Amino acid sequence: MMKKKSVVRLVIWLLLIGIVTAFSAIYYVFNMPRRNLSKEVAVYSLAAKQLINDYQIDETFANKKYLDKAITVRGIIRSVRTLENHTMIFSIEDAMEGVSCTLDSADVVKYQTKLDLIKIGTEGTFKGRCAGKLMDIQIINCIPQ
Repeated sequence: MMKKKSVVRLVIWLLLIGIVTAFSAIYYVFNMPRRNLSKEVAVYSLAAKQLINDYQIDETFANKKYLDKAITVRGIIRSVRTLENHTMIFSIEDAMEGVSCTLDSADVVKYQTKLDLIKIGTEGTFKGRCAGKLMDIQIINCIPQ
């Protein structure tokens, strides 16, 4: 009888430890600090056309070179979209298969004066983290330069 109680108690403790660990991991993932790209030096500074060309030639090599690195990209703004959550997306060089620079809503507020100067058809420069290619090349957490 005593063995059953200790086994049940052990199972309950293991379950509680597992639940606490799972909730801690979930909390950390949803609240982990974001990289502050304004303080990082860009590893690469290049024209959007060059970035597009690198991905068209060899996507695997381009991912090894640019993925998850801070880069500065410049080119002609083709479209500007503002999402419901006030996130802004700037398409550079080609609205469908070019470079997509995404600014979080907090950064939109912080850099509003610089963003007001950026118009469709003008050249824009953004620093951000390369997140790879979907239809277009994704640069996230962007900051206008």
